[in-house]
Order: sequence, then structure tokens, then C-alpha cells
Amino acid sequence: MTAVRRTLPLRYPPHPGEALDSWQEFLAHRLKCPFTDVLRALGLPNRDPALTDPILPRWTTLATPDELATIAQVTGVPPDVLAAMTLQPFDGHAVVIVPQRRHVHRQLLWGRSGSRFCPACLAESGGRWQVTWRLGWSFACTRHHVLLADRCPACGHIPRLRSHPRTETPRPGLCASPPQGAGPRPRRCHHPLSATPVTALAPGSPLEETQRLIDSLLTDPDRAVRWPLYGRAGAPLGVVLHDAKCLGALILNHATSSDLQALAPADVLDRIERYRTNPLPGTSQRTPETRRMDQHSYFAPADAAATAVAVTAAVRILQAENIRAAGRAVQWLTDRVAATGRQLHPANLAALGGTVSPVLEAALRCSREAQLMPVARLRHRTAVHSTRPPANQDTRARMLPTALWPAWALRLSPRHLDGKPVARRADELLTVACLLVGNTTPIAAATRLTGTTVSSHNVSTLLAELTRRTDSTDALNALILLADHLDTQGAPIDYARRRTLFTTCDRFLDPQVWQELQGRLRSNLIPSAAHAQRWIFQALTGSPAHLAHPDVAPATASQRQQYQRFRWRILPAEVELLRHTARTLLDEHNINEPLQWTPCLPARALRHLVLPGPDPARITAAQLHRATPVGDFSVARLAHTLKTTTAHVTYLLAEHPVDWSPPRFRRTQQTARRIKQWRTWYEHDHLSLQDIADREGTTLATVRLALLKNDVQLRPAGFYPGRPRRK
Repeated sequence: MTAVRRTLPLRYPPHPGEALDSWQEFLAHRLKCPFTDVLRALGLPNRDPALTDPILPRWTTLATPDELATIAQVTGVPPDVLAAMTLQPFDGHAVVIVPQRRHVHRQLLWGRSGSRFCPACLAESGGRWQVTWRLGWSFACTRHHVLLADRCPACGHIPRLRSHPRTETPRPGLCASPPQGAGPRPRRCHHPLSATPVTALAPGSPLEETQRLIDSLLTDPDRAVRWPLYGRAGAPLGVVLHDAKCLGALILNHATSSDLQALAPADVLDRIERYRTNPLPGTSQRTPETRRMDQHSYFAPADAAATAVAVTAAVRILQAENIRAAGRAVQWLTDRVAATGRQLHPANLAALGGTVSPVLEAALRCSREAQLMPVARLRHRTAVHSTRPPANQDTRARMLPTALWPAWALRLSPRHLDGKPVARRADELLTVACLLVGNTTPIAAATRLTGTTVSSHNVSTLLAELTRRTDSTDALNALILLADHLDTQGAPIDYARRRTLFTTCDRFLDPQVWQELQGRLRSNLIPSAAHAQRWIFQALTGSPAHLAHPDVAPATASQRQQYQRFRWRILPAEVELLRHTARTLLDEHNINEPLQWTPCLPARALRHLVLPGPDPARITAAQLHRATPVGDFSVARLAHTLKTTTAHVTYLLAEHPVDWSPPRFRRTQQTARRIKQWRTWYEHDHLSLQDIADREGTTLATVRLALLKNDVQLRPAGFYPGRPRRK
């Protein structure tokens, strides 16, 4: 049980924001007794048992609950108020405390020993010290518009590096450090710190506004920092300040005075230059052979001016609206780093100033996007806000067809002014590019995984063309969004399995069945059975026809052109037969997947992207059907009517077949589509030929001829038992 202690004869409340040791010294001063007497009255030890040297514990850094309870009992100050007078509320947010030794980790979050100070604040408060002055993030007084002082001007020491001498009575406002070169029991400097010269700041200057912003964050260090760069949820204060520290280190090491002119006046920049030309203290430097270029990355700047400018420049970057904007804001800095001869590539950008948050890492990668090869941009995803280091993403190959989905190929394929594609087999090249997004797999391996035979050179050439063209500015962005969609949502089709099953097949459709359908639909028969086989292969596998079995694949350029024409000249009834045949093949292999599928991204994701091709959905199937003339027609003329490109029209015709045939054969196609229903009515429902003709709005002869062509045995004329009577 804790013993009851006597309370102090006089009680003095702490000053708002005052540090615990400052208040203890003030109590000793007002009670006119040595510092050790106050410590004894508060029940505090006269030395730190964790240290070999007879040093007082650093209560301002960290005080235990028992110590706080004892002080509260003696002074009447609540324990929570006492805890707020230490650095403990900022632990993990603005400073990292080593609890065993009660000291600040100097290499993390710019922790520092001692305290800066505002001379005017000391004069007004009677020598009371603010606890936040001990943080490496305090560099200015927003009340008096000055930079904080770093050292005593008389002895040159940083104030409050150690506790006040135990046997002396404190004198608030005077320097308690020993003079330079003093012996083991030196006299104190006792210089009035309120007379320390400081650098003035203009009210509302960037440096002062940054300090005011940081002060507001420090008032509630547990609250998330909701800056746009860190998303809606924000980020912990410690993460934001760590990012600021890493950027600040780069600024101190590489920025020039011309880079910082907009942030600070000339006298502040002069102080920074003097600080940077002087070597760091010996304890903060490595040996010459192991010293790093970014020596300021490890320790807090010893000069308030250096801290002020570094933090202000860093905060400007971190307050960008998004990762892309932050990348543009930090580009000048990474350019400075690169100008020193340091090799910058996506893998080492994140380690420039130390380990940074994912969003800052993404911004650093984006800042070097113009210097990256297009393949590297895809691998590191620099075109979007979620850039990150590449990893193995080979499983995505199973979700990708060999030739990119026609809608996406139309949108992403660049073309010359005459409408011809910039690259042959662009749909296959784009599939490989989509697999490379965020992936470490070499291009040659990616081509094998997607089942294509294009070369690595062709892939790189197409990507380079996309980055050069003004109409393809966001093509890489769209590829990354597409890859992300596949990674998160998956695909209902396993294209790798289908490629394995059907690429070796030499026949998908009975040619006789196709010829019979052609005889019913077309006035002049064309040798298109091979094209029908190719259509089914492409629908099943997502691969272009030239990769099919040799007996199926087109062998000549003429055959390839004829097949492409076949795809957009196909009739709806023909498509129905081919889809039914392909669906049957999937069922035979117990594949419960849709025949074809195209990933759809939210419209808002692509709305503002600059892409080389038109939006496939801009023209509906109904608009296409209304614009297509009866009989033979010109694709170019149809494209002119629809105010789009010929590539767009051929895509629409292939996806939404148009019944372009003359009226006679259009009626024949209608008959071919309805014959199954007619047969059911005739054989199972026992309807008469005339009843069927009346229902369908056609002639009795048409119904009779269609049933005969489909081998339906017609009943004798007359009454049939069970047949509904005509009214």
C-alpha cells in the first residue's frame, strides 16, 4: 500500500503546455530550496537506477503511473494533467521513446535531446518551458512570429540536455548548462535566455503556417491525419510525420537555395546554407568510407531554420490532392537526387529517405514516370494512384484470352489516320501488356503464358507507341485498371484450360449442317464452312484463328481477310447455330462457364481517360440495325452514317449481327429461327398448319414447306382428335 505523503506547503499550478521538469524547477524556485528537496517531497528518486551514472530520471520524457500518482497526491494536480506534461502522449506519433532508458530514439521521427525555446515566451511566463519545444517538429513560435532558438548564445549548449543540478536552487529563465571547457563541478552559465537573438518570420509566412498546422495536429496526436493524399480514412500522425522526415532529409541533402526561395526569406536560407556546410556532430556521422550521401536522414536537424524549411517543403508535397499530384510536386526533388549521379529506378525510389508509406512511395515512383520505360511503368503501375513494387501475377494469365476482348482491343488499339492499325496483332500484344501489369514475369514468359507467338520487341514497340501518341495518353492507365479488375473480381472463364482443350481440335462443326443452313439463308452459297470452324474456335478460346489447328487456321493472307469479312457479314441465324454448337462442346467437357465474356469497368473509371479507340457502347445495337441498309452495303458508308470509325462498325456488326439480307431471305431466316417452335406446336400441341400460320403472321405454304424441309411428317387433312377447333 502506498504511504500517504505530506502535501507541499505552497501549491502552484503548471503553466498551460508546460513541461514536467520545468514545473518541478519552478516549484523549487518558489519554495527557495534546492532542487533535490522538491524531488524528495514529490517522492521521486535522486538518480535513475537504470543508469550507471548518477543521473536523474528523465521524467519529462516518460513518467511511470506510480510516479504520476505520487506527484498528484503531493501537489493536487491530476495525474492526467501531469502525463500531458511529458512526451508520453506523443510517443509513436511525433517521437519514439525507449522506455527502459527513458530517452528519445534520435534516429526515429527526428527525435532530439534537449529543447528549443522562444525567448519572448520565456520572458512572458517567467522562465516556463513548453513540452512541445522538445519535439523535433517544433521550430517556430506562431505567437511571436520567430524561429525558436537552438542554443544558449553564451555557452553554446543546447538547453535542458540534462536535468537541473540537484543541489542548486533553480533560476527559471537562466541557462543551467555549464560553460564550455568547465571542470567536473562547474558553475552554471546563468545567461538570461530571454535575451537570445532569434530570426523573425513574417506573419502568415509558409514557415509559420506549417508550424501552426503541426501544432494543430499535435493537440490530438491519436487522431488520424485526413489529408487527401492518404485517402478518406487518413493516416496516423506518426506515418505522416515519418513521411515528412524522409522528404525533409532529401530536401536538406539535395535541394538548392533556388528551390526553396518561395518558402523562406533570404536570412533563413543563409542559415540553412551555413548549417549544411558545417559537419554534423561526430556522434551522428559514420566513418568516411561508410558515410552515406543522405546523412541528414538519420538525425533531426540541429538548426531550427533547417527544420522549418525541410518540413514546410515536405508538407507541401504531402498535402497534394492525390498521388499523381504528389508525384508532380516531388519531381523537382527526385530530379535533384538524380542530378547527383545517384541511380534512380523504381526498385530503389522508396528507400531514398528511408522507409516511407505506400502513398508516398507511389508518389516517388510517379515522379520518375517520364524517365521510365513503358514496360516498367506497367510493372510498377505508375499510371495510377495505387503504384507499388511488382510481384508475381502469373495467375492472371488464366483470366486473359490470347487476343484481348474485342471491346477492349477496339478501345486501346492505336490506328493511323487512314484507320489502319499501328501494330499488327495489337489485340495479342495488349493481352501480354495486361499480364505485365504489376508483374515480375519477363515479356517472353508472358507471351508463352497467354498462348501467343508475338515477340518481346513487338510488345515493347506497341507500348512505346502508346506513350508517344497524344490520343493514347491514358492507355497504360486503362490496362492497369483492367488488370486490377481481373485481380479483384476474377473472370468466369478459364482461358488457359480452353486453350489446352480446343487448340488441337481440327473440327468443331459438321460442314453438312452448315451448308444446309446456308442453303436456307443465302441466295448464293459461299464456301464458308471453314470460317464457321474458325468462328467457333475463337469464341471458345479467345484466341485468334491463326493459332488454331492447321486444318482450321487460315493459311494465306487472303483467307485471313475473308475470315475477318465473314465475322462482320455473319447473319443472326448463323450466329445462333455457331453459338449452340460451341455451347454443346463446352457441355461435353463439363465446363460450366459462359461461352463468351467481357469485363466491364465502372463508367466513371474510364470517363476522363484519353484512349486511342472509340467507346464501344457509344452506339447501341438498335442504332446499328436501323442504320444498316438492306442487301449489300459499304462499311465505310455505314461508319460515315454513324459518325464513327470503320473499326468500330466492324466490331459492332460482329457483336450484334444484322439481318442485312433481302426481304425474301430475311423471311427465310425468320423461318429458320422459328421452325423449332413450329414443330413443337404441330407435333405436341396438335395445332394445324393454318393455326401456326395465323399465330406467326405468315402463310400456310411457308409453314408447310418449312416443316417438310425439317423432316416433319405431315398429318392427313381433316379433323385430328384432340386438336383445338378453329373458332
